[in-house]
Amino acid sequence: MKKTVVILLLVIGLSQSSSLITNARETVSDSALSEIEASAESSKEEESYSETTPVPILETTTEQTSHEEANTSQSAEDATLSTQGSTEEPVFFAEDEINETAEIGTQENPHLVSSYSELQTALVAAQDAGETNYIQLQNDIIYNGEVRIGQNTVIDGNGYAILYSGTSYGVAHFRTNANNITITYKNLTFGNSSYPNSTYYGILYIGHSNIHFIVENITYTIQNGGQPFWGNNDAGNTLELRGENQFYSSGSTYGGEFVEGYRNVVFAEASHTTIYNDTPTATALFWSTAQTVTLAKRAVVSIESSKPLLFYGDNATLNIQEEASFYFKKFYGTNYQTNDISLSSIGILTGNLAENAIAYFTTEANGFSGNDPLFNLTSPDRLVFEAVSAQNQVFASGFDPILKRSDADGYGYSIDYLTGTGQENYIQNAQTGTSYTLSASSISNGYSVAYSRTPSIEQLSASTETAADISNLYGQIDSVLPAGISGSQIEYKLAEKRLYTETEITEEAAQDSIEQATAAQGVLKSTEILLNENEPLEGVASKVTFSELPASDYFLYAKASGSRIEGYTFQSLWQEAAVEVPPYLLIQFSNSSLNFNSAIPGQFGRQQNQADYTVRNAGNVPAAVDLKKITRNAEDISNLSLVEQFITNDQELILSLVAEKADSKEIVTMGPLIESETLSQPSLALSPFWQTDSLANLYLTGDYSGPLKGQQKISYQFSFAVSAIE
Repeated sequence: MKKTVVILLLVIGLSQSSSLITNARETVSDSALSEIEASAESSKEEESYSETTPVPILETTTEQTSHEEANTSQSAEDATLSTQGSTEEPVFFAEDEINETAEIGTQENPHLVSSYSELQTALVAAQDAGETNYIQLQNDIIYNGEVRIGQNTVIDGNGYAILYSGTSYGVAHFRTNANNITITYKNLTFGNSSYPNSTYYGILYIGHSNIHFIVENITYTIQNGGQPFWGNNDAGNTLELRGENQFYSSGSTYGGEFVEGYRNVVFAEASHTTIYNDTPTATALFWSTAQTVTLAKRAVVSIESSKPLLFYGDNATLNIQEEASFYFKKFYGTNYQTNDISLSSIGILTGNLAENAIAYFTTEANGFSGNDPLFNLTSPDRLVFEAVSAQNQVFASGFDPILKRSDADGYGYSIDYLTGTGQENYIQNAQTGTSYTLSASSISNGYSVAYSRTPSIEQLSASTETAADISNLYGQIDSVLPAGISGSQIEYKLAEKRLYTETEITEEAAQDSIEQATAAQGVLKSTEILLNENEPLEGVASKVTFSELPASDYFLYAKASGSRIEGYTFQSLWQEAAVEVPPYLLIQFSNSSLNFNSAIPGQFGRQQNQADYTVRNAGNVPAAVDLKKITRNAEDISNLSLVEQFITNDQELILSLVAEKADSKEIVTMGPLIESETLSQPSLALSPFWQTDSLANLYLTGDYSGPLKGQQKISYQFSFAVSAIE
């Protein structure tokens, strides 16, 4: 770009200090005035020079040449001099002014265009080799002609539109004019209600090689001539879509594909593209030789089409990278009327789904037919084929897609399908490196089939609690993938031993063994938790309690079922957690004294005991209660003595402690009792607190020799040993 620098020095003398500056011209000499005018004229001629570039003749347009003209003028401003009383004539100097014209066509200073002719001029503005020509619209551009782009160019629509006013729908409008260039359209609209048409040669006709065409934030709404992209099948050309894009093609003439003649189409990372195509003549959405369509990470592409083909040409590849989503829907159109739908013609479609990728193929018309596609599945989120109507088959006879699991990520993947009677399973747990061929018959002529990552229980926790009358095991799912899955139910099994013999629990045989296990295989308890709608599979909602458990080692198994695809419920693999319920030993005696009252000599029994007295096992292990020691309390001043049999018959007492189990009524008699530090008496066995015979009633029986010598109070302390029964 030419740079013009103008420096103007203006000196004006005033004869009277009190004069206004508007009178300055009157006091300047003729010679001084002529110098000023000459200087100004010279400046004007110098600035009015600019280099001009001819614009090619384009159909109905004519050649135009623009000249930049800069005028330098000095205008007097009203000002009052504040030097009254001074005898010196003041001298005024205009500021030295440097006016540098910035380079135009850069990213910082783009060509600003408001008309078609200005756009034409800007597109051919000379740039240094390898530099990019930047253009920004300031208004909607209405055109009727042909434009060639021969250098790296960015057209920023700035929210405005490029609109076609003509009727030549079968010729190129904008076209390339050089090899090895990058052209970008962004923030642009094509078509509106007043100008709804374009050309089936696309918004840029690619007639050269190594062209990188980038579109970003494009809204395309075209009726006739509704094909957005046209290329020449050169292997070096790439179409890249960035940002948010919407393409709506619907017209009765000059219909086309969405993309024709690009071998490489890339939907950029995190981009969102919506495509609707109901146009005549062209049979596919994508047409090219050996075409590769790639959805970069997190890209989303949603397609609705009336065409009978998704891809046409030689073998095609659809790459759906990490967390990207591809949605395709076939409908019966107004401008293209057919019920047929195939994913590819002539060649084979190979789909490659990466981690957490989604591919969803839907038909409102006939079932999918044509060449059998191959899908390589590397930890995808899901791959679904579905007919909108449950009355229709999703696969036509002879259409046999192949699904190959390529990952070894440790997650479970199943193949399920839907029929009019509900959900059925085809493959419970797809194996790494294994290919599965689907067909109409293999899915019972169903209307939907899905390869999906099943819910995966990432963390299953098990904890225990033991206390008086408590021996619990708590299970809970702490983490499930994919995140956010809506649960339906959780199954738990508690076993006293491991329910499989295989090395890994994820092995198909191990899963089957757990699924089929019953009490005969060691299952102690089973339960199900039904979840509310949209309730998560993990956390408090998943918590299960197994109570009244004997102290032992246990294996807890959990399997979760949840909904990830409408109409489907998927089950996780069984997950395992090992846990020990520790022994807890606690024997509780009544909190009172064991009293009896015998009014006469002779035998006495339970009836003479004044109150019920119990001993119970509040622990989780069988317990033995053994009477080990009897000692006389200090407050006992009686003359009675405990004997095993009467010898003197003088205040002798034969005493026994009887334990009667509450449930079985089994009697355990400890006695005759004597004061001793090391008694050896029959043991009382009590079951854990929840089982029968965990409680026994204690009472005293015996025989008193006499004689009666008034009331005799005896007081003894019984000491017991308590131990767990192995």
